[in-house]
Amino acid sequence: MKIFLIPVDFSDVSYTAAQYAVDMAAHLRAQKVIFYHSYAHRPPDGYDEYQQSTRRHLEKMILKLRIPATLSSERFVLLADDMPVRTGVETIVEQHAVSMIVMGIAGLSDIENTLIGRNTMAVAESGAAPLLIVPRNHLFRPVNKVVYATDLKNVEYVTPAASIIRLASQLEAETHVVHVDPATQGQTPEKILGKQEVLKMLEPLHPVFEVVSEPTDKAEGIFDYVKKHHIDLILMASRNYGFFQRLFHSSVSKKLLNIADVPVVLLKNKPVA
Repeated sequence: MKIFLIPVDFSDVSYTAAQYAVDMAAHLRAQKVIFYHSYAHRPPDGYDEYQQSTRRHLEKMILKLRIPATLSSERFVLLADDMPVRTGVETIVEQHAVSMIVMGIAGLSDIENTLIGRNTMAVAESGAAPLLIVPRNHLFRPVNKVVYATDLKNVEYVTPAASIIRLASQLEAETHVVHVDPATQGQTPEKILGKQEVLKMLEPLHPVFEVVSEPTDKAEGIFDYVKKHHIDLILMASRNYGFFQRLFHSSVSKKLLNIADVPVVLLKNKPVA
């Protein structure tokens, strides 16, 4: 991962995500870290002053972060504009070939009721680039294990195999694949075939596959697996066609983001640079 993009609003949640991103960027020897703030919600007056103060706030934010010795400040880029966050992020991703977007979220109530939550969801809906969502107060640690959560449906078309392989390889992480299925334990013909397909697609990683049959709640099933196996990162597919309605407006995904205390990465079907 060469280019990290960190959209910020200067909230505590935003600082947590920025610190995580900086630490991960240093760990992976990233070439560039972009800090971005949208002042689309600025007061109607004082445009020029707000533009200047945004730059100062970005500079102060960087001073407050713990910058690893291996990450030179020369790699930092500070950007700000008055475009909506989603539009601004999409533009930066296109111009700078961003490998990973990193944003924060506090929990279930944060998704729709706060500015950082709404902005994170807007960027997730866009699917412009892989999005790493960092829980409140979460600190970076080397990623030793990742888990890809799958419903084993339309595996061939949905699984972002190239992105999973690239990311897990760069992190040098052990890869797990988990399917939560209390009803059939993954034993229907469709799911057996789905398992075979996903394991074939991820064969270079030699993944561990497991079906979780308890508890009945799918999000809690994933969370329990994460805890049991000491997973450091949860991977999910960000389906490009209308995945916002299916994924983030579902009770399963909201609950997962609310209870998981490890980051979640939404991966596109194209590889992570």
